[in-house]
Amino acid sequence: MTDSDNGKILDIRSFSTNVLIFSFGQIVLLIFGFILSLIIPKYLSTADYGYWQIFLLCTTYVGILHLGFLDGILVRWAGKNIDDFKNEIATAFRFILLEQGLVVGILLLIIWLVDLPSREIAFAVLVNAVIINLFTFFIFIAQATKRFKLVTVANIGNGLLFLILILIIFFSGYFSYIPLILAFTGAGLFVLLLFIFYTRDSLFHHNSTRRSLLQYGKENIGIGLFILLGNFIAVIFTSIDRLIVGSFFPITQFAVYAFAVTMGGLAMVFLRAVSQVFFPYLSESGSETRKKAYILLRPTLVIFWAGILAFYFPFSIAIRYYLPQYIESLPLIAILLCTVGFSGQIQILHANFFKVYLKQRAYFVIAGVSLVGAVALNLLAVFIFGTLTAVAVTAAVSFGLWYLLNEATLRHLVGIPNVEIFRWCFIIIAYISAFLGASALSETWFIGFCIYGVLFAVFTSVFLRKEIEQVWSQIIKIKKWKKEGI
Repeated sequence: MTDSDNGKILDIRSFSTNVLIFSFGQIVLLIFGFILSLIIPKYLSTADYGYWQIFLLCTTYVGILHLGFLDGILVRWAGKNIDDFKNEIATAFRFILLEQGLVVGILLLIIWLVDLPSREIAFAVLVNAVIINLFTFFIFIAQATKRFKLVTVANIGNGLLFLILILIIFFSGYFSYIPLILAFTGAGLFVLLLFIFYTRDSLFHHNSTRRSLLQYGKENIGIGLFILLGNFIAVIFTSIDRLIVGSFFPITQFAVYAFAVTMGGLAMVFLRAVSQVFFPYLSESGSETRKKAYILLRPTLVIFWAGILAFYFPFSIAIRYYLPQYIESLPLIAILLCTVGFSGQIQILHANFFKVYLKQRAYFVIAGVSLVGAVALNLLAVFIFGTLTAVAVTAAVSFGLWYLLNEATLRHLVGIPNVEIFRWCFIIIAYISAFLGASALSETWFIGFCIYGVLFAVFTSVFLRKEIEQVWSQIIKIKKWKKEGI
């Protein structure tokens, strides 16, 4: 895909190869996650499962503790060869070690002095904060240099070790959330130590930079601060429904809703793979190439998401028989799967395009406004309706509003007219209506699967024929290039 502006190109063959490699890893992780999602709620009490989900929810927020430093180095290093910044890696590693020790140490002291409920969970979260942020440091190095095989191996290793530890724990007869937290911590720490050993030459490379450690850290925090804040608001946004449920509903109801979120989140596995691979390629491409990538990737994401919805129907029957205590989560799963149509594009397209065009502040402001709206809508849903279903519907509406704000802001950068924005909203809503209608009105999972499958085929062929032809022509080009060895 060429760029007439500056001659830079998006290496589609390399991009596609890395997406496939990373997607393979995500398939393996999806299998691990599916096994864990069936084992853990089966053997834990509903209350213990709720506490386990609270721990996982809290660990999603620990990225804020690196203060934007890691986002800054990712932006600076993305798309470069490792030799271009190898002399900075040792300095960056020393700074993140020092910063994490200082920030997490202060927080641990505060928790020790203040009498908090579930103090052991708070301690565990902070310990994992150091492990997760250091792990992210190494992942960002590999991501920036497009070494996605390394990222895939690290993620699979972490997931496999955690699964093995969980099986050992349960076969030993320990059915509690605390051993699960210890297994989570142990698996992450082991893979982190392997990363340190693997990159030891770079970590202890001679530092030829003339900047002081504090100056270097301040410079990168300045670059990544608004990316961090935008991402952090996005994390809060995606979890605000669980925070609301955890605040206003009993722990057993929180467990049911968290289970639904976990099941719905499995649909995001492949989308996260594309998101992580996409950024370094997007960073080194020109504006025209970026526009073409936006136009081609959006229909691919929407069709992929709409196709995944069909798997809900056979999956629902498995839940009914294997985990009957979570049957009431099925309508919640159906609704939350609909949010992926918006959240997938926000995570892959919007976030990356805001970042690559250095519009971090705009992304932060829009995410902040969307978060305020989501909080207000969730509170209204709780006080007016007081049901988990109302909270799930509110999550879908909130994502839709955030999606519209992002699209309106990016339309000038990617050359998308307003009418095209509303067209895509209509298409996504059409898929959602067909899916929810089939799931609500069908008496059996097979009938629902068939009805939605027919509607999916009809909508796709009618509304997205042009986009399918464009994507297919690009696939043909890739095959041709591969055959010719280009």
